[in-house]
Formats: sequence, structure tokens, C-alpha cells
Amino acid sequence: MDLQELFLQLSPRLSVRVDTKNSEGKWRHKYVERSLHSLRRAPRGPYAVYLSSAYGRYRWLCFDLDDKRGEVGPDLATLLRWLEEAGLTYVVAASGSAGGRHVWVAAETLLDAHLVEALAVAAAKRLPTLDYGLLKSRTGAVRPIGAPHRNGGRSELLSPPDPRRAAALLTPASCRNPSEAFTRLLLIIDAVPAREDFRPKVVGRDAFAEVLDDRLGPRLAGTPNTVLDRDTMALLTRRPPADRVSEVCGSLLTRLALRRWTLPMVERLLDDRRYREGGLLHLCTAPGVGTLRVALDQADVKEKLERQWARCVAYAATLPYTEESLQRTETIAETVALVEQLQQAADACPQRWATESGPADRAALDLFCLLALRSGSTVLSLDVRRAALATGHGRSTMHRAFGRLTLDSWLGRATDEGEAGTYELLPVTASHPAFGSAARGGTQGTPPPLGEHRAALTSLLQHRLASGQADVFAYGRATKQHAGGLGHHAGRVYQQLAGHADRALSLAEVCQRTGYRPRTVAKHLGRMRDLLVATRAVMTVHHECPTCQAAPGERCRTTTGALLRRRGADQHTARQALAAERSSTPYYRPRPGALVAAAKALGCCGVTASRARRYAIEVELYRWWRREEEWMRAPKAGIHTGVQTHPEQTALVLTTLASQPRRRYPRTADGRGDHAAARARIERRIATA
Repeated sequence: MDLQELFLQLSPRLSVRVDTKNSEGKWRHKYVERSLHSLRRAPRGPYAVYLSSAYGRYRWLCFDLDDKRGEVGPDLATLLRWLEEAGLTYVVAASGSAGGRHVWVAAETLLDAHLVEALAVAAAKRLPTLDYGLLKSRTGAVRPIGAPHRNGGRSELLSPPDPRRAAALLTPASCRNPSEAFTRLLLIIDAVPAREDFRPKVVGRDAFAEVLDDRLGPRLAGTPNTVLDRDTMALLTRRPPADRVSEVCGSLLTRLALRRWTLPMVERLLDDRRYREGGLLHLCTAPGVGTLRVALDQADVKEKLERQWARCVAYAATLPYTEESLQRTETIAETVALVEQLQQAADACPQRWATESGPADRAALDLFCLLALRSGSTVLSLDVRRAALATGHGRSTMHRAFGRLTLDSWLGRATDEGEAGTYELLPVTASHPAFGSAARGGTQGTPPPLGEHRAALTSLLQHRLASGQADVFAYGRATKQHAGGLGHHAGRVYQQLAGHADRALSLAEVCQRTGYRPRTVAKHLGRMRDLLVATRAVMTVHHECPTCQAAPGERCRTTTGALLRRRGADQHTARQALAAERSSTPYYRPRPGALVAAAKALGCCGVTASRARRYAIEVELYRWWRREEEWMRAPKAGIHTGVQTHPEQTALVLTTLASQPRRRYPRTADGRGDHAAARARIERRIATA
């Protein structure tokens, strides 16, 4: 029995979708419409048959389990169990790619699109590998059993192994699958708890983005920004290249999602012909022969827009705020004001950061302020390893620094439900130790615009953290197990020099800004001078004469107004003494280009890189053990832990082994977790990656 001919005979439409080739003779994965009357036999290349009629009524359901999304084996066993409980017959086929599976279910009568969509959404919440987009689209098409794959191979029949039996199950007249059974299947699927992360509130790298789904469709929370910049308008109005139609549309929808647009706002853009033939061309057309595009009807355009918009909104939620959208948030002004207040309070009490743990505490506070400026939120989730890599300290040091800042009311511990600690920046109040000094601060006159002020604060904190992160300021003395550097206290001194690179700082000014004693600052500056990290500069400038009030750069004059010429001297004695006094004061400048060379000279170059590798191993080890714990605590009822077969599934068991099975955690002889062996495996995998 030729199953390809069966699919063509029972096709709910009078056309199929056939793949095309490029100039090099390779399949492009771009399908075009071909009439069944023009096909005498099944196409030799990849092709797909429609699942529904032109009116959206489904003849077949095809559950596409993609191995690129995860392990197909457990999801396949779960899906087949649901079908058997609902009393539905099915046919299982290998999709042609490694590990992918197609589960075909025929219906005695055509199924309504709303029922099929509800089945697809409910199953996708519980089956991570299910690609349910083809069951939600009126143009959904699947390669039938026996059709070739573009990368080689064919879709092969797995269960039942007999083609005649499979043909009977794929034929509506003999499949014995009434519409009531599909309703029963929906109830069975809904009875299973859904995965918690199916539609999460997505968190970006430095910003929180909440995905809302209401009468306006999926969207990001916030006020829409209807003013489009030049780049977005260029994408919207210009016709995209033939090979980048979908790419341009995805980029455009993502930009609109980041601007907090809603689905009805995007739909109104389709009323303009310029936009339909511009960046939104992918939504209104389908690929045709060569570079031609086939226009879609209104229903297909709306369905395609909803599908692509939901996908772009979910992707946009994983991105951090852009500078433009961040400036329009309601809390950014309050965040900038709070960060400025905290920085003024911290600068007003330099002795607080001159203690043994002071550099780590100030670095942690600066990091929280920087993340607040980037995200526009004062509530931040930050793990100690990420903080350690950003500041140049160790993870244990950062953990203790977080606790000290919390005790001193710089930070407040917020509700924590994740792996990283959640903290909130607290304002400086009357009970704060630095309140008196911070209250006297402030600016006079009109403050600078918010954008310029935030950019200046962000740049200051970035340069300060980058200076303290250098390997040359690693903590401790050099031993056999540890390559020591100048220490983080020397790093604080260097941060002041680097923060005022436009001018040199005197020893007294460095002491005032850091809170260290002159002897301590001189010691750190001397070590940095030996390594050429800092240089000494003598300020030899002209000064105003206290005797004749001659301006800087002018010669001294006598009481009669003549130039002073006394034994070759052209200055009064008081002016010479003043110049000698000021030129004896040493000033210091930084040399950023010498940091790497100094670290190599001390033998501590690469400390941050080795720390990052060690933390990556620890994070992977922790996640591996957590996955092992979840597997151990998961209920085993209904889960196939070994090779189990049922009628018509003997061949299926041999061919549905997971391409990437779950990595079992190493165990000792008594069955306990062998963490040392697991760490060694991760180290070997990272070393060979």
C-alpha cells in the first residue's frame, strides 16, 4: 500500500505545498502551491499536504514532536497514553530528521478549528517538544509518510508496521475516531498539571519585562510609544530583499513590541499599502515560484499576524530595555534620583569604605547602583558569582558584603523565590549613618536633563568597577597556591586617579576622597609607581605675585612700573617662595595601559578568567544536581522507566530512543551522589569545548 498516494487522494484541498531548489540545486525549504491535477504522482522532492480544508475544518491531526526542543521519548509516551485513554487510534512515523516523530490521528468527520486549536495549546503546555503552530494555522501542512526530507531520508512508518493497517487508520471511514473522542482527549489533557514555565513572566539580563495577555493580545507591560525612530520607519516602509522578507518582519515586530505596542495597533498598520508592501510583506504574502509572492486572504493574514506577534513579544521580553524605552518608564526618574543620593551619601563618608572590608562593600553598592540605572528598577536579583566577576572580588566576599550593606541600611532584602538573592536599594533616611553628610549635598541651579544625568552616572560607575576589576589589584600576597596582587585597597586609590584622568590629584586630595591616612596612600602609590601603573607629576605653573599683583605669566614690576631686573631675577622673593612651595607638592596620574603588564609582572594575570571558569563549573554542577533531585522526587506513576511495549508498538520502542538521553548524575558505591566525579566530568567537557 502506497501511503503517499493515500494522502494525495484524501487531501482536504486540491493543492499541496512543494519545496523549491536554489541555483546550486539544494532545497531552500520554501514551499509553493502545486495543484493536484498537475501532479500525476507524488513529487520526488520534499512536499507537504494540508491538514485542513480551505474553510478551516481539519481531516487529520498531526502532532509534530521536534528533537531540537528536547527529548522526544518521554513526550511521545505521554501523548500515546492520552490517545489510548481517549479511545483514539493513531499512526506514528519518523519525521525524517534525527529523533523527530509525527503522530497522525484521523477523524471520522471534519473537526472544528477551535477544538483543534484548544487541543494544540493544551498539549503544548505539557509537551515541551511539541511544535503546535501547524495545528493553529489554517495553512498548516505536514510532510506525509514516505515523503523525502530536504536533508536526506524519508518519513518512515513506525507503528503499526503494516502499511495496510496504517492506511486503514489514516482513512476517515475506517479510523473509528468520532468527534466526541477528541473532546474527551481535551478533557484528559487539561486534567494533567501544566508546566509552570509555559507562559512565564520573562526576566531579561538586567531588566524585568512582564508579558500580558488580555483583550489586546500578548504585549509587554508599559505605556506604548507611538513615535517611531528613523530605523524602524525604514524597516516599515522599504520593501525588503527577497531572501530576507521574514527576517525583516520579525525584526520590525520585535521593535514594535519593545515600544509596548499592542496587537490592534499593528493590525491598523496593515490598512496602509506602503506598510503591506514594506516591512509587513511577510504577513500578507506567502512564498511563490522564484522571487514571486502569493497574496493571502484576510483570514490567513490575521492568523499569521497573531502567530508572529506572539512569538516576537515572547522574544522581546527576553531582551533588556533599550535606552529609549527606559527613558519613558515611569520609575526611571526616581531610580536616578535614588542612585545619585546613595552615591553622594557614600562619597560623604569615605572612612566607611577604608576599613578592611570597605572596598568589597563599596564595589557591591556601586554594582547595585549600576544595575538599577540600566534596568530602571531598584529591586534587583543578583547572585554572588555574577557580582564577584563584575567587581573583581570572590563569591564569599560578595556574600558577606551583601549582608553588611543590609545591616547598614544600604540594601533591603526583598522576597526571594529564585536562585539569586533579591535586594532593594534603600533611600538615605534620618537614621542612616551618612544622613548628615548626604543631606548637605545637592546641586545648585537647574539640574541637567535626566538622560544626560543618567548617562554620566552610568559611565562613572562602569569605569570605577572596571578599574577595580583589573587582575593587578587581586587580593593577597603571592603564595604557592595564590598569585597575589596589589590588593583592593590599592584598587580604591587607583579608582580615584582613573576617575579624574583629566587632571592630576595630589596626595592630600586622594586621602580626602578615599578616607585613608597619608602613609597608607603613599605606600599604595609607591607600589603602583614601581609597576608604572601610576606616575608622579610636578605642577610647575606660574603664580600671581603677592607683592606687585602681577598676573600669572607676567614679569614682576617695581613700584615705578618698570620691569624688575635684579641680578638676573624677574620675580619678587615672595613669588619665588610661593612657586617653590606649590611645586614641591606631588601629584599623581593613572596609566591604564600598564595594568596588564603589571599583572604579568606580579604573576596574577588571569585571576579573573580562572575565577570565571571555576564559577561556571560550580553553576553547571549545581544545575545538574538540581535536575537530578527533580527527577528523583518526580512521581514515577505512569512514567516508563524501562523498555515497555504494548500491542503494535514493538518496532516503536526500538526506534524512539532519545537522541540525547538524560545525563545520569555520578553515584558512589552506596548510591549517593558523587559530586567530585561530576565536577571532574564537567571540567573535562569544558576543557574540550
